[in-house]
Amino acid sequence: MKAYVEAYGCTLNFGESKEIEELLAGNGWDLVDDPSVCDLAVLVTCVVIDTTERAMLKRVKELSETPEFIITGCMATACKDKAEHLAPHAKFVAPGDFAALSKLLGPGTRKETPSNARGPYSIVPIATGCKGKCSYCITRFARGELRSRPVSQVLEAIERAASSGPREIQLTAQDTASFGADIGEDLPSLVRRACEFPLDFRLRIGMMNPKSALPMSDRLAEMYLEPKVFKFLHLPVQSASDRLLEDMERGYAVEDFKSIVDKVRAKVPDITFSTDLIIGYPGETEEDHRLNLELVSEIKPDIVNVTRFSPRPGTKAAKASHQVVGWKAKDRSREITELRFDVALEKNRLWVGKDVTALSTEMGKSGTTILRNDEYKQIVVPEVLPLGRYFEIKVTEATPTYLLGKRAGLA
Repeated sequence: MKAYVEAYGCTLNFGESKEIEELLAGNGWDLVDDPSVCDLAVLVTCVVIDTTERAMLKRVKELSETPEFIITGCMATACKDKAEHLAPHAKFVAPGDFAALSKLLGPGTRKETPSNARGPYSIVPIATGCKGKCSYCITRFARGELRSRPVSQVLEAIERAASSGPREIQLTAQDTASFGADIGEDLPSLVRRACEFPLDFRLRIGMMNPKSALPMSDRLAEMYLEPKVFKFLHLPVQSASDRLLEDMERGYAVEDFKSIVDKVRAKVPDITFSTDLIIGYPGETEEDHRLNLELVSEIKPDIVNVTRFSPRPGTKAAKASHQVVGWKAKDRSREITELRFDVALEKNRLWVGKDVTALSTEMGKSGTTILRNDEYKQIVVPEVLPLGRYFEIKVTEATPTYLLGKRAGLA
């Protein structure tokens, strides 16, 4: 029997898709890369914005003729009725509900389970759900309350992944900073214990909500001093307007966000800092847009993920008055994007001429290899290198989104 797994959306979805593959293989299924030859298709869905939802529905229809079809991810709970209309024979499993998935698969024939650790990097989910109540978010309806995984389970997954040799291990959740709040644990303690393994790996910590990060910002800053932790902070601000943050129900002010960034940068000045902005949120004014531009210019993030507001069914923001017209949100988004690329290029140029040690993590396009240095800068070299190894690289050029380099010592 052949099974096919396809995932979309966030890193958490992709991490869970790898666990689904392990579960399938352990139940006797042969994993295939071609859905046209499979007996079972599992679709891990995302519905974070309207555009993504439409793409998911299209894919549901395309896979609906598969003999057995399981839909999981956020669509399985947040927009189930729409998918059922297109694939009435499909079975639905809530995101992260591996017990329900196991029941659907039955006992099967046990055989060796492939490891999530195979390949140049691994994804280790540490929690699902969240403690927030953001007014625009459909994901919290899909995944529900925070459910942290037991520390022992997470550490076992990290050790298992790291045992395959040098690699990047991505710790992921809807909000990694909230890990353990429901079980009497916390993220810095988890990371400290993981870093005690006498193995060669690097941890990349996933997105943190400023509300969760603020009470332990000093300890988070210390966490980044661990040699096995990539110097990478993903802290979404979503808006530079305190008025809009309050309406979004984010639970922090802009100054709180800045204080976290300042504390982390005080410990790790060269940390790669990523943030997110929602453009065109209901009620956003030209003044709010100006504040967004000023914030990007002031804090100089390496990465800004710019998303135009998309009303999601059942959310408070979808029903709000003073919706921003599409053309205006598009213009503001374009202006923010132009600025963020200028800022990123300015920062990346500071790396040109430097020699760095970088871990090869994935193959690039046209015979190139992508590596990451300790600050998690993406470095592209124009040759095929073995993955999961360290190389000495000289940075030769900079673009807004990545660096270019060559192996040190090469002419």
